[in-house]
Amino acid sequence: MKKKYKKLLFDLDNTLVDDDENRRYAIKKILEERKEKVNTNDIEDFLNIDNKFWRDRAAGLIKDPYEFKDQQEKTDWVRAQRFIIFFKDISLQEGIEINNKYIEYLNDNIVPMKNADKVLDTLYSKGYELYIITNSPVKAINNKLTKSGLKKYITDVFSAEEAGQIKPHTDFYNNIYSKIGNDGDMLIVGDELGCDIALGINNNIDTCWFNNNSSENNTLYKPNFMIKDLIELTDIIE
Repeated sequence: MKKKYKKLLFDLDNTLVDDDENRRYAIKKILEERKEKVNTNDIEDFLNIDNKFWRDRAAGLIKDPYEFKDQQEKTDWVRAQRFIIFFKDISLQEGIEINNKYIEYLNDNIVPMKNADKVLDTLYSKGYELYIITNSPVKAINNKLTKSGLKKYITDVFSAEEAGQIKPHTDFYNNIYSKIGNDGDMLIVGDELGCDIALGINNNIDTCWFNNNSSENNTLYKPNFMIKDLIELTDIIE
């Protein structure tokens, strides 16, 4: 039986846009710029480090080392850490500079996920309010939505930088609640169990796990729905 919602909250990376391909391109360009050898193993190593970093950060395992003077200093510190781990012998400042270049490269190669445009067009035409909830850098969000052709469907964007914390932190939810409330008419759609699905479960919002990676095990979370292709959304909601 299909269920009716009013507001659909979509994760962005690896839900609506192919962030894995996007990141592969960006780190390859960074390695080339640094005149380092580029091979598939190094690129995949970075993706694994990146994925683990954000999982650990979301789980509260990576703490802020001190009180930052402002949100930009905090953002710079957080995003530099992946490159400090990957390159091993670089300073925080160099990590920040690499991250800034990396974000520029992320903007160059935007690939939408299969059926993303078709599904959003269908849902938009049915009157759903479509939102983005993302930990992606603010500088990259608008570009990803524009170049993927999906921006025209989106009502508003909720970002980690705006909230001051990443999903599934309470501050991220509070930013959503302060703007659109939570009347039981929302569904979160995302690929990350510990971020997207946890955000919904922790705040009494229905969830749909976009399980586009069949190797991921789910023993901790119980989403309301699970799909392997975005087109399946039209089969589970009105």
